[in-house]
Amino acid sequence: MRVLMVGVDEKRYGGMWTVANNYIKNKKFNEKVDLDYVATSTNGNAFKRLFFMFKGFKKIKRILKNKKIDIVHIHMAERGSTFRKGHIAMMTKKKGCKVVVQLHAGPFMAWYNTLKESKKKKIVKIFECSDKVLVLGEYWKKELASIINPDKMEVLYNGVQIPNRNLFDISSENIVYMGVLKREKGIYDLIDAIESINEKIPQNIKVLLCGNDLEGDIAALIKEKKLENRIKLLGWIDEQKRDDVYRKSLISVLPSYFEALSMTIIEAMSYGIPIITTNISTMREILGEKAMLVKPGNVKQLANSILKIVNDKEKLNEMSKDEYNIVCKKFSIENNIAQTLDIYSNLMESD
Repeated sequence: MRVLMVGVDEKRYGGMWTVANNYIKNKKFNEKVDLDYVATSTNGNAFKRLFFMFKGFKKIKRILKNKKIDIVHIHMAERGSTFRKGHIAMMTKKKGCKVVVQLHAGPFMAWYNTLKESKKKKIVKIFECSDKVLVLGEYWKKELASIINPDKMEVLYNGVQIPNRNLFDISSENIVYMGVLKREKGIYDLIDAIESINEKIPQNIKVLLCGNDLEGDIAALIKEKKLENRIKLLGWIDEQKRDDVYRKSLISVLPSYFEALSMTIIEAMSYGIPIITTNISTMREILGEKAMLVKPGNVKQLANSILKIVNDKEKLNEMSKDEYNIVCKKFSIENNIAQTLDIYSNLMESD
């Protein structure tokens, strides 16, 4: 089975690259599939991104000319990604390929509803030409039903590599935020929350911010609030450093306003780290009924949630056990790969 997969490159830190890279590296997947991966999006200025996109399109056309591609698997988000990848979906469908769109977008419908009717119609056509649309949760299946045929949609949870035992260490002293540092991820809410309880939590507890500062003012804000001894700005960290941070984390916090299916939440769960996040999209679906969820933008509620569990060892251990059990059942790479291969096989048999 020959598969052409289209997504972003490794410079686009985030969930889409993490998911794509799982396919690229997975031994079982590559034993079953003859895979070509083409990135059509990268970081950089507008000229660099445009050049990279056309270079990717050219490579796709060359692959289609030289190989009989059975399935084109497209990783798509909202905005420019939808139209860029939509062009590829329609082009490859005309070539006789089966088209699978894996939708990663968080605020997709909120964005869609702001568009002119002409653009809305174009997006609907993109999904109509797709043979299968993979969504990141039952929440998204309901959310997107007005523009995508429900019969075409299938829930495919992201997968992570899960340690063979719960690695949570109750003696850890770090609160970790993992992800790009930008307003939509709630980074300012977290800093404000920590400021409000700074005198109430043990001095040995440190808050580690792991991710690129897309706003450009986080370091200055930490200094302005005199939180340099509490909050450590680590920037982007590689896989080895991320493993080290997770192993030493007491709590993971992600006060995001928009998420499709958060890879950082699932990764933290795989280490058994108790999580505080927001009551948006799939968070309840991921974490279960006992999840500690707050309203996006509610700094007081966020601060109280951190304060409530930071010294409660019984609660932390209970949350750790529940979350590790959930991730093992629902979010392993093995489950993700097996389901993807089943989807491919069913598409090939549908002719």
